[in-house]
Amino acid sequence: MGRYSHSKISTFDQCRYKYKLAYIDMIRIDGQSIESFMGSLVHSTLERLYKDLEHNNLNSKEDLVRHFLLAWSKEWNDKITIVKKNFDVEYYKNLGLMFIMEYYDKYHPFNQLKTIDVETDEMLELDKNNKYYVKIDRLAVDENGNYHVIDYKTSSRIKNQTELDNDTQLAMYSYWVKNKFPDAKSIKLVWNFLAHNEERIVNKSDEELEKIKIDVENKIKEIEHCNEFPTNVSKLCDYCEYRPMCPEWKDQYKGEKPKYSKQKLLGEYI
Repeated sequence: MGRYSHSKISTFDQCRYKYKLAYIDMIRIDGQSIESFMGSLVHSTLERLYKDLEHNNLNSKEDLVRHFLLAWSKEWNDKITIVKKNFDVEYYKNLGLMFIMEYYDKYHPFNQLKTIDVETDEMLELDKNNKYYVKIDRLAVDENGNYHVIDYKTSSRIKNQTELDNDTQLAMYSYWVKNKFPDAKSIKLVWNFLAHNEERIVNKSDEELEKIKIDVENKIKEIEHCNEFPTNVSKLCDYCEYRPMCPEWKDQYKGEKPKYSKQKLLGEYI
């Protein structure tokens, strides 16, 4: 039995050597990119917004700004790296604030949908007793019984329609929703691109969701039978936390010892 997530499978497709370090050798590098740091705080701020709404507590925009800045100050550390040298810490902090304030202005008073859950922590059963981690940023339903699987994106890049149609992450989450909530009239896959203040929505038929699930199960079979883990150099290397340990970049890190630790936790939680 194995446990898989979208990030785990994506890592395998991105670079098998990185996959080996992260999910087989269970090595965790101490540190993260500032993009990841900022994104996690934006997510936690929006999580607070909707969790407080469950108790009829509507945060003001100033409340959310204060929450974000306090979390930034508390969690910031010198292990956070900035790859794009023409941007500084203040740029990313202000970018995160902009995401939150524009989101607030667009959706206030947040009564368009009824929130069912935020930051779900569920498992989708697959064949061979494997499981797929379901972590939905926000699951909501409209007045007509249509469920919305909502994902916040803090990247500056917006996906085109082909990429959205071929995306497996929200489709797998939707498969779980379809089985968990059989009353759903339909399930909408919603990407909220915060940098552009835009939503993109895709609808999948039951047949399409079933095919995607089978494709993911076949990908897992490929992973489980893989015996070779070569490196794959790409633009993503600039953001890879394992770069100091990679043979492709070893000449840049002579004399440096990356700080890392072995993890006994399951790979998808790294």
